[in-house]
Amino acid sequence: MKIGITCSDPSDESGGLHPDVAPYVEAVRRAGGEPVVLSNASPVEDVLGSIGGVILSGGVDVDPARYGGRAQHARAQTGKYRGDRDTFEFAVVRATRANGIPTLCICRGIQAANVAFGGTLIEDVREEYGERYTIHHRQTYENGLDRADYSPDHEVRIGPSSGFAQLCAATAFATNSMHHQALRDLGEGLVVAGRTSDGVIEAVEAAFAHPFFFGVQWHPEELDDEPSRRLFAGLVRAATAAPSR
Repeated sequence: MKIGITCSDPSDESGGLHPDVAPYVEAVRRAGGEPVVLSNASPVEDVLGSIGGVILSGGVDVDPARYGGRAQHARAQTGKYRGDRDTFEFAVVRATRANGIPTLCICRGIQAANVAFGGTLIEDVREEYGERYTIHHRQTYENGLDRADYSPDHEVRIGPSSGFAQLCAATAFATNSMHHQALRDLGEGLVVAGRTSDGVIEAVEAAFAHPFFFGVQWHPEELDDEPSRRLFAGLVRAATAAPSR
């Protein structure tokens, strides 16, 4: 079953698969799916007519102008926003919702879906939380050094009655953390499925009728644990079971 993967750039300078996309491609393959890297210039109707499921992947921040956010904050990415990607992903996720297409939203992806459905974001978690910032959520440490790996760094607690808990067969597990933004006001139709101990929303699911619609703030494509495997396997399984369009 073909699984579409959104991204900022499908290829690197040599024309090969972009290294930022490769982990998603491998995760889909491990789950038994056929990855298809999507272009932001593609007509959404054509894209969704040829795939069974979608992954909204990580990447550059959603432009704060899209949700009335602050343009200036501690880690603003002015000049790096990708309007083409925002437009494409918003259209894709609205269409996957409307048409019951299995969807998994990862890191930027959960944020893009939230904004597409009318929600807002915390522009920078550390700046917003101040003394309440008790978990290190970012990939870059405060001294400016990058983290050396994507290994689990904190625990996410999942609501025991959520569909997410059923999918992952767990109500608490360790995850990695490479984000400086997070969901603030939830978009219409989304409900919280999991948080960290400091209150940051780490998982959401659909309150609307849908065969498979989940979002996570961490990067399961970089992990090889049971919850991560269940996420990708669940997506491929739902895409395979979905009626042909």
